[in-house]
Amino acid sequence: MKNLHCYVLIAMAICSFPVFADTPSKPQPPGGDLPAFLASFYSQQPGSTYKFVQSIDVISPGYCSSVRGDVNVVIKAPGMTTLRALCWQQPTRANRNPWGHDVNLAPALTLDSDGNGEFVFHADSFPHGPINVRLYAKSNTDSQDYCELQLFNSGGVVWNEGIPKKVPPAAEGMKLAFADDFDGPLSISGDRSSTTARYWTHWGGGDGSAWPFNDNTGPINPFSRIGTYLRIHANRPAGTAGATGNLCALNEPLKAPCYLECRFLCQDAIGVWPAFWTVAPSKDPSIPGTDEMDVIEAYGTNRGASGLWTGYHVTTHFWGQTDPAWSTAKSADGKLLHPAYSVIQPILLGGKSSWSTTFHTYGLLVTKKDTVYYFDNIEVYRHPSGVHAANDPIIFLIDYALGGGWPVDLSRYGNQSDMWVDYVRTFQGS
Repeated sequence: MKNLHCYVLIAMAICSFPVFADTPSKPQPPGGDLPAFLASFYSQQPGSTYKFVQSIDVISPGYCSSVRGDVNVVIKAPGMTTLRALCWQQPTRANRNPWGHDVNLAPALTLDSDGNGEFVFHADSFPHGPINVRLYAKSNTDSQDYCELQLFNSGGVVWNEGIPKKVPPAAEGMKLAFADDFDGPLSISGDRSSTTARYWTHWGGGDGSAWPFNDNTGPINPFSRIGTYLRIHANRPAGTAGATGNLCALNEPLKAPCYLECRFLCQDAIGVWPAFWTVAPSKDPSIPGTDEMDVIEAYGTNRGASGLWTGYHVTTHFWGQTDPAWSTAKSADGKLLHPAYSVIQPILLGGKSSWSTTFHTYGLLVTKKDTVYYFDNIEVYRHPSGVHAANDPIIFLIDYALGGGWPVDLSRYGNQSDMWVDYVRTFQGS
């Protein structure tokens, strides 16, 4: 999963993508020092001397804060000498790529002897709503750091916001079964027995998050609506175990054939574990088990010897049952014919941006025959459907868990991080 070849490809994809200056009317010529500067972050070569440290601290604006207009970004990064800042921008006259493109906000920022520096972020030239400013810093010797500044742009340009009018290609011929654009009051219950709420805050299979899932009535409510977005705010106030959120569809089951999709953005920080997934528990006591289908299961920044990890996982688990024969069948050379697990590299697909760079749509098609995973309507994986996915009710979940077997460290961000959901919708076939 973490082989060097993947990281080399990632670095090549990033470095070959056009980079523009901080206003649409003044594009920075391709090249410059940025490709070489980023290379050690994404594909450290054997013998690389660069080690990841935590140095960057954003003095202003505040992490997870709201901004608009011209924003002075003030940074302190002791030990670092050079910094670059990137942010994803909608298509412009200078760059009409329909996927959007990266912009270099600080093309020549040198920090002072104490690691201080600042630049102006022209927020009105970037997408309205949740955005991530990605900060990369290096010393003159052997250390580097990566930090993501989450912001809500209350100004900016409305771009790809809300539920599309067009039916997803994978759902052609199906009927809309459920849609939530989060443009009205949240409909959440902490009680599974509710007949009026759209979601409840647990799901009955246990809470695997290092910071526990809380409901919307406790002292730390992780759920809110800002603009037309659902915000799941992971937060650990001093003296608490922390809190984050999980939403499980309530009274909205589907049956194969069906299609589900969710569009969201979250932060790539140490220990975050965002997911959009489904469960199909057996309704027949004589056929035990549950199929779990993880449309996206992402793990926050892994700063190992191979660099930053930008992939995500798609997986089907077969709980409480014997794994189906197709999931263990191998070819003559010993490779699995239909593995129920794959690592997706979004940096190599579509607009070539990761799950924390900009919003993406993650989709799942389940038929009696196949289970198919999508990234921005691009098919990225398929395998035969499990017995419960093919025959039993399917329920979706959206959560911003912490941990997943990895350490959690959000201390530099004030022990907080956001997952922003633009919309979720499902389609039922006949």
